[in-house]
Amino acid sequence: MLRRKQQRHRPIGEDTRIAVNLTVKKLLSSPDQKELEFPSSYTAEERAYIHELARELGLKSKSRGKGTNRFLTVYKREGSTIVQADAVIKLQKHSKQGIYNLMQTFPLNHKECQDLLPPIERERPLNNDVNTNTKAMGRLNNSIPQVPQLKTNFDVLQFRKSLPIFNAREEILSALNNHQVIIIAGETGCGKTTQVPQYILEHYQQKHQPCRIICTQPRRLSAVSVAERVAFERDEKIGQTFGYQIRLESRVAPKTLLTYCTNGVLLRTLMGGDSALTTLTHIIVDEVHERDRFCDFLLIALKDALVKYRSLKLILMSATMDTSIFAKYFNKCVVINVPGRSYDVDVFFLEDILKMTGYMTKEMLVKKKEFLKWKDKQKTLESWKQYKPQHSNKSTKSEKSLLPAPILAQQSDPIPEKIKLEPWLIEEMDKSIFDAWVNGREDNFAQLLHFILSENVSVDYQHSETFITPLMAAAARGCINTTEQLLNLGANLNLRSANDWTALDWAKSRNHTECAELIEAYMKTYDCAVPNNELAHVTETSLSEEDKLLLDIYHHTFNDDNIDYDLLLELVFYIHLKMPAGSILIFLPGYDDIVTMKEKINAEDKKMNQGLRYNLFVLHSNMQTCDQKKVFKPSPQGTRKIILSTNISETSITIDDVVYVIDSGKVKEKSFDAISSVCTLTSNWISQACAKQRKGRAGRCRRGICYRLFSSIRYNNMQAYQTPEILRLPLQELCLYTKHLTSGNTPIAEFLDKALEPPSNVVTRNAVQLLKTIDALDPWEDLTELGSHLLDLPIEPRLGKMLLYAVVLKCLDPILTIVCSLAYKDPFILPSQPSQKRALTAARKKFATATYSDHMVVLRAFQGWQNARATGKERAFCEKNFISAPVMEMVVGMRTQLLGQLRASGFVRARSPGDIRDLNSNSENWAVVKAALTAGLYPNLIRVDREHMQLRTQKEVKVFFHPSSTLRDYPKSSRMTSAQTHCTNVQSLPCDWLLYEEMSRTGRFCHVKIVTAVNPLTVALFSGPARLPMDVIYEAEAVPESESDSEVDEFHEGTIFKLDDWVVFKLDPEAAQLFLHLRQKWNALFLRRMKAPNKAMSALDEKVINTLVTVITNEEQACGLQQPAGIGQRPRPLIVDYYPANVRRDDYSEVSPVFGLCYFCT
Repeated sequence: MLRRKQQRHRPIGEDTRIAVNLTVKKLLSSPDQKELEFPSSYTAEERAYIHELARELGLKSKSRGKGTNRFLTVYKREGSTIVQADAVIKLQKHSKQGIYNLMQTFPLNHKECQDLLPPIERERPLNNDVNTNTKAMGRLNNSIPQVPQLKTNFDVLQFRKSLPIFNAREEILSALNNHQVIIIAGETGCGKTTQVPQYILEHYQQKHQPCRIICTQPRRLSAVSVAERVAFERDEKIGQTFGYQIRLESRVAPKTLLTYCTNGVLLRTLMGGDSALTTLTHIIVDEVHERDRFCDFLLIALKDALVKYRSLKLILMSATMDTSIFAKYFNKCVVINVPGRSYDVDVFFLEDILKMTGYMTKEMLVKKKEFLKWKDKQKTLESWKQYKPQHSNKSTKSEKSLLPAPILAQQSDPIPEKIKLEPWLIEEMDKSIFDAWVNGREDNFAQLLHFILSENVSVDYQHSETFITPLMAAAARGCINTTEQLLNLGANLNLRSANDWTALDWAKSRNHTECAELIEAYMKTYDCAVPNNELAHVTETSLSEEDKLLLDIYHHTFNDDNIDYDLLLELVFYIHLKMPAGSILIFLPGYDDIVTMKEKINAEDKKMNQGLRYNLFVLHSNMQTCDQKKVFKPSPQGTRKIILSTNISETSITIDDVVYVIDSGKVKEKSFDAISSVCTLTSNWISQACAKQRKGRAGRCRRGICYRLFSSIRYNNMQAYQTPEILRLPLQELCLYTKHLTSGNTPIAEFLDKALEPPSNVVTRNAVQLLKTIDALDPWEDLTELGSHLLDLPIEPRLGKMLLYAVVLKCLDPILTIVCSLAYKDPFILPSQPSQKRALTAARKKFATATYSDHMVVLRAFQGWQNARATGKERAFCEKNFISAPVMEMVVGMRTQLLGQLRASGFVRARSPGDIRDLNSNSENWAVVKAALTAGLYPNLIRVDREHMQLRTQKEVKVFFHPSSTLRDYPKSSRMTSAQTHCTNVQSLPCDWLLYEEMSRTGRFCHVKIVTAVNPLTVALFSGPARLPMDVIYEAEAVPESESDSEVDEFHEGTIFKLDDWVVFKLDPEAAQLFLHLRQKWNALFLRRMKAPNKAMSALDEKVINTLVTVITNEEQACGLQQPAGIGQRPRPLIVDYYPANVRRDDYSEVSPVFGLCYFCT
């Protein structure tokens, strides 16, 4: 039982009392300030006085640390992330014995102890002596310049001379003789990518001077295809004079004089030292207008290198005419403009497409009829606006903070869709909505809810005259409790009243802030995006009334944030069946869109064959079809090519016989929020410059047509140019590259400030801090052993760390699957119907199997998909579980690439020990897999505050589970509030620590996605820095009773382990020493593996791993966390009709003559 200290006089000075009182009372009076920290200079008596004062004023207080590092924090009960009760680790008896046996056999030696202390001064050797190899880093080979000995393919000579770039040949060569940097702005298809390097080689052959050229491309596929084309034009085999080099794949020889590579390969070459530039005469950076982050970063390094290497020539090539930003960056260098070779292209926008195809869905027909009555409805609604509410619903404080639970959890039966109602019921509903609108009383809304719940009336019922829904009425009258209930029942936020307003518009128009915030939070949290009404924000337009009406009808029935596959298919029919011969190029945002469209076209094969014969092709930067080269060949007579492509066909690849372009107007882009540290992959609208590029792909051989699946209004409101990647993506990877490219004393931020458009200081600072937190950089921003290996992995550094921990812990395969899923995108498809959303939640729960883990969901989904595919049940499995097969296929390709990189780096060996089987020996143990997850996800930790039933993070006072999380339980009835549900969720958690993948903020609400429960020992062992100070662990009882200042006596007993400023654990003294020794043994082992990945594990290493596995398994069981079966299941062979561009057939695959390619994931 706790002993309460008796009040006694505290002998402290009056000035201190006054100062403390004023400071603490200022905290109380400040609504924004949540915490107040007192420095370590205060005495124990002064700290004890502060504890008493805080208690009297209703505040909380807590002391942490010891001696000169003992700090005291006073905080408000609400709004602070501090959890009053210390986190406790209780080592099981068997765990203690296991650690004791390990330390008896292999005690900590002096070197291990010293290696694990934080460095007190900067170490210089690592920067110049990083343990890497050329193959792993993907650097260019070190050939020397030679005098070109070129051959000519006379079959294409006339074609080469017909290209527009040929007329600029002499101007280009003259500019290169007189300037170090030139820019070639050539329209797509002018021939610059294939011809300019050849002109330079021909010129040097005539002069009998040595030459060696590197030409960078933004994509792997374009580097390969262009190199093969140039070799063909020179009547050579690829890999001789002309070659390519991409990550994990190259076709070069010592005599190669022109190498096409990706921006990343050249960047990695420069990371090995700029001496590599001594063997080059020319560097060509192609497609600079795309502004990918590697390109912008490369330009910084090349600009600095040009000062040192005066003979090196740099050519920048762009497909857009706006080159001013590049010319200015390189001191107003020479710009050569080259026109394209395209014919005129006619452009049709969405309004034109709707008319020419006669596209009209059932929903559009209904909406058209409604629009005809629109004016009368608007008049009625205008009269409604005159009514003032006779009753004001004052919401309580607790109501204001509630977040509605989603529809899918409310009722066991599917919520009825709109059905035909009896005339009397329509009359009653219209009257009830009118009464609720006019009076705004709770009993009026209670009547509405009665009809919805008891009379089978849709929650989305719209008033016959005004189209007002119950939700609109509640929002317009500020009834927040009713608004929440209707949202719980699944009210549609996309519906509009007769004046084209949504429920959100009504709430805002009447200044009901709480209702508006509640609806906005629901929209963002549950992905309920309201379609934009394009015409609502346009003041001037040249559209006819007919076009306006057609667009209005369309946008009221379809959310153009998505791809309208049905309209797209109708347009394909129109072109294929009615238009003259010519290839069709369709621009789609991502691979899943491509697969969906391919399936739709194939399903209509009978109708398609009424016209010309057709061949369907797919182009994507991360995959390459087995017959990919055929897409570049002209179609046979009477056959039409239909090409489904991402933006790779925008500039990187030219298909000459394209006559028709269909532009969806979308592109898949990653974007990063520096504040929330959330990275998302979404389909965004392209820029006007991109739209022009896509239009230019038509009319290569004759007059062309471009069909844009967006309106002319949308086009006029698109941004002029796409946002550069360096401004919208996380910079951790580039920050690591910086340390390899710059002198050791150059700060990362200073280097990145040299970019064309530098990222903000906040983004750079956050990136550097995260790299320090995960041990990739030391306090001086130098690369650590871990950081040097993270450079080799083409994924985010934290995911790379997770993967390397999995290698050492020998649980590689499950982590490989999880990492690739996290790196790409969520494999689950969000359905549109409420009943389907409920089924999706059930599917996720089934995959989680009571493990309290969303990471398990991803793993089980992948394993289930592989099993279904192997047994021919893939389609049924995906439909039942709402899984995207294209996403899973991309995950397979990424797994293969990452495994290849681990082999190249030496972490995965060809033979045991250290082969793929050995590195999966602990894959069946979920506790070990979670250890690797913990290492990678730190500092993304959540602490359960049992006292207040809340989830807290280091920076957030209160967080909620995202609706997609399987850890979130849903209300059992519509009367159960989300706050009550949240408390129930927290109470049911088996342990006090959680990991999360990402956090998003919507107004006052903070949600965490992809969450996993983990035991406290795993957090303490695998979180935080590997190197910790000596006073990281201290005895709480070492503070004498007379000096103790804590208000809680339980603090006096036990030992404290301080991982960081927020994560602190309490253990018994014996357990603390054993735990610390085990942590040190593990981190010493991990550092050894990072320094020498090729070296086999010793008996000591194996013993440490075995002890770790035993201990964390014991603790997992003690927490009541389940050990699921089958998680270490080896991946099955996968048969596909394509292979990822990053997979080498000879290394990882066996070719099937029937199906294309068969390869294993590991």
